[in-house]
Amino acid sequence: MLGQKTRLVLADKKSEDDRFAAQDFIDDVRETAGLALKLGTGSGRGRIVVGLIGNQSTAEALERANFDVRAERVNDEGYLLSVTAREIVVAGRTTAGTFYGLQTLKQLVRGAGERAYVQGAHIADWPTMRWRAVSDDISRGPVPTVEYVKRQLRTFAAFKLNMHSFYMEHTFKSNAHPLIGPEGGSLTPAEIRELVVYARRYHIELVPEQQTFGHLHKALRLEKYNELAEVPYGDVLSPQAEGSYKLIADWYVELAELFPSKFFHIGADETFELGQGRSAEAVKAEGVGKVYFEHLRRVREILKPYDRRLMFWGDIALNHPELIGSIPRDMIVMNWDYTPRKDFKARIEPFLKAGLQQFVCPGVQSWNQIFPNFDAATINIKNFVRDGQAADALGMMNTQWDDDGESLFEMTWYAVVLGAAVSWEDASADTGDFNRDFQWAFFRREGREVTKALRVLGSAGTLLGTAASDALFWRDPFNDIFQEESARALGEKTRQMRLAVEGAEEVLLREREGVRRNRTAVDAAIFAARRLDHLGRRMQVVEQFSRDYWNAYLNLGDRRKVRRLRSYTGAVYNSFREMAEELTLLRAAYREQWLRENRPYWLDSILARYDLAVSRWLARGKQLEDLLREYEQTSTLPSPAEFGLGSRPDQPN
Repeated sequence: MLGQKTRLVLADKKSEDDRFAAQDFIDDVRETAGLALKLGTGSGRGRIVVGLIGNQSTAEALERANFDVRAERVNDEGYLLSVTAREIVVAGRTTAGTFYGLQTLKQLVRGAGERAYVQGAHIADWPTMRWRAVSDDISRGPVPTVEYVKRQLRTFAAFKLNMHSFYMEHTFKSNAHPLIGPEGGSLTPAEIRELVVYARRYHIELVPEQQTFGHLHKALRLEKYNELAEVPYGDVLSPQAEGSYKLIADWYVELAELFPSKFFHIGADETFELGQGRSAEAVKAEGVGKVYFEHLRRVREILKPYDRRLMFWGDIALNHPELIGSIPRDMIVMNWDYTPRKDFKARIEPFLKAGLQQFVCPGVQSWNQIFPNFDAATINIKNFVRDGQAADALGMMNTQWDDDGESLFEMTWYAVVLGAAVSWEDASADTGDFNRDFQWAFFRREGREVTKALRVLGSAGTLLGTAASDALFWRDPFNDIFQEESARALGEKTRQMRLAVEGAEEVLLREREGVRRNRTAVDAAIFAARRLDHLGRRMQVVEQFSRDYWNAYLNLGDRRKVRRLRSYTGAVYNSFREMAEELTLLRAAYREQWLRENRPYWLDSILARYDLAVSRWLARGKQLEDLLREYEQTSTLPSPAEFGLGSRPDQPN
């Protein structure tokens, strides 16, 4: 049992790292179990001894517990954890290991208050992969606040992730190039310094991921920097412009001073425009692959004085397998693939054979989605990491992208924590254990109901039979493309999807009050459930309206059938207005969710999508009202096509 008299005792009272880790554990137990533990001294029963494996006090405590695992098996981030009736011992090979041991101990605490306890156990644990990372896109819309990044870092560390990378195109507030970083939407030097110090306490390496080749349109659209573009106002820096290398040098001289990391991530993916403009002659003479790798060579030379390992995205290299052998061995390939494949060996082996170190880089499948596609993410993350471990990959970097500018990180935690688990453990193991344990470990709530609800939301596209995408959500419903996509999901599929997400929302609403950790992730999932339900409802409304309008149009002499359309414009029951009202509520909820994570920057551009969608429904309602008034005089209606409806539905009403 744990109790008010339980004390955490540091084997090395001078270790600030161990003191911080112990206090972090104390704070968590207070928040989630309502128990006030304290740091203390002394011997006797009921202690939690915290320290390095080699410390005499720790070694004696392990001996008292009859914990005879050979300590040399434990690597630098590994730990030994012993729970007996007499005392608990958390012993790390390094202070990072001690910290991770305490993170595991957090998960073992059951009950609350004076009934809190830890089940007896002997655990020897260490990571399978050296680096376990997350890359967060902060360049396509959402730019997190400093406080939210700190929340990310704390949560990453709780699941033993040890690297975080900011993906930046134009959102670093450079002193040398102040035009590029948007006001209110960039990481400032002062913020970076604060976050580096914060991350270090949680044993997390912060890595700058500043693009150096493609994905730089937000800089190159400026007239001052357009002269560096491969094509006018394009996306790719031209290797033919010497100013390109000055820009890179200027950025990284500042980043080198701010980030003490062992690594620089230089990006360099998806350089689709290379050879289409200023580099056309060089590409014609040498080939696009050689021009690409020559640019990487020059960037490497520029950054060599900083003595950092350079990471770069591996997609372009895979397009030129004959040149992979020319990549310098000190560069690290960030090998990304987001497909839910059974096997990733064909993607890994070219770099393995060339003797290059690599990270496997799966994705959380959140981009462009109303809610992350966890069906795809689970297969992608687990299998890619499994094959990376078999190939002795240096690490795993799980990726979160904001392609359409509106993704919320708070929806991705299931996939983020899955990446943490499989990169620490043996990824070939069954994910059933993960699904069993996730709810308690992440939400501090017994059972599996919340996890099941998240998985239901993550399979909405599968249930619907078409991608539950933001693009579909924002498409004008009185549009052939929307109606064609909807037609693939109409009827029973739409009904089943709505029942599923409404059921998931019910579960989340019931469980939310009992969640003692990370409740904001439940709130974000509830919002996604409502948005998915609205999408299904919209499909049904448009489909039924199409039937009713066609029925009226083909029976203009039957005023009863025509007047049925008044249910879409009436003062009491009005389906079109109802759609607008639901969107207005979703708009307010989205704004609240956004501001929990992000700066106000870019928010208005997303809210404008809600405003446009609302205005479309209201405008169509007014249009229909006017048409029905005219019908009473003329007994005519515009053709369905004129009203934005496609072909006649197959079945009559």
